[in-house]
Amino acid sequence: MRTTYMPALDGLRGLAILLVMAHNAQLIEAPEMHGATMAAQYLLNIGWIGVQLFFVLSGFLITGILLDTAGKPKALPNFMVRRALRIFPLYYTALTLIFVILPLLGMQPKIYQAEVPYQGWLWAYLVNWTAPLGWGPDSLPHFWSLSVEEQFYLFWPLLVFALKGPAKVAWACLIVSVLSLISRAWLLHSGSVPTEAVYSWTICRIDALALGGFAAACWRMPACADWLKQHGTKLVAAAFILFAVTGVWTHGYPRATPKGMIYGYTVLAILFAVIIYAAAWRDAQAGDAGPRSLWHKALQFAPLRSIGKYSYGMYVIHKPLHDLFSKDVLNKLGIQPAGSILYASLHMVGIVAVTYVAAWLSYNLYEIHFLKLKQRFA
Repeated sequence: MRTTYMPALDGLRGLAILLVMAHNAQLIEAPEMHGATMAAQYLLNIGWIGVQLFFVLSGFLITGILLDTAGKPKALPNFMVRRALRIFPLYYTALTLIFVILPLLGMQPKIYQAEVPYQGWLWAYLVNWTAPLGWGPDSLPHFWSLSVEEQFYLFWPLLVFALKGPAKVAWACLIVSVLSLISRAWLLHSGSVPTEAVYSWTICRIDALALGGFAAACWRMPACADWLKQHGTKLVAAAFILFAVTGVWTHGYPRATPKGMIYGYTVLAILFAVIIYAAAWRDAQAGDAGPRSLWHKALQFAPLRSIGKYSYGMYVIHKPLHDLFSKDVLNKLGIQPAGSILYASLHMVGIVAVTYVAAWLSYNLYEIHFLKLKQRFA
């Protein structure tokens, strides 16, 4: 099977960015929390898994594209150019604004001034390796995952094109996943690097991308696809059982504990790979009949898909908007959301809305001109 546009995957993108924003823009900071406040903070903190969902989804889509174009003329340069046209314009515009234009105007915010000596790591997409070692920058912490993605775009096509075929790619994905898990375990037990390095280094997080790639390879192997069609329900049930058991064992998938990092990351990636495959399969089967299940209808909910469409822009923009404006605006309004679930929730709604509008404008007034060029490198 080949993938065309799959609306449910846009819904998953929308879910992923909402999870990430809940984690990065939360304001519940009460010194003593209990009951509903503690539960609310946990739900916000667990939003870090949105990045894991992004990784698996990216692995699924990118590996699928590479498998479908392998052997075609100029497949590698076309892929690289298309990725650059999608990713670079907004990313480098953000860096240019923060580290070039605003300083020239004498308007660079203080939170970025201390990071000027470390900006080179951002321009080179290497900040995920350097920031955990104290080489900054801390003011754009969410850019680490964009570095992981860009490094994936650089070496993954070489692997997929060299292996020539979904079966070999599937085995490679499994091997890479195991090696990634082992690297996390070894680095954590050795204590040779900070915990944050294990969180952001590409070798430690590549299993999510690889398991997404494994799902894409299975999609393109008729025998595997037929088996999954017959046993899909059991597989989904098994994935959720594994997720539940591991959730209890890791105490709720914390972001930075040994159990959560070694095993939790991989289990989350497995679950997301299963969900993504199931959503893609539902999309492929739905046709003109439309969604056939409640969860699939939910993923095709138009506002969620729209958020997914602009999720890249929302990801780039949301943290600077939150860091620069949230607290000042709330203080001027006389609102202290730190210990209030209501105010914290309203703040989340507000930051999502503002970020969505900014991303919509960026996409339709700026990024779209670069995206139109992708047609020349189909």
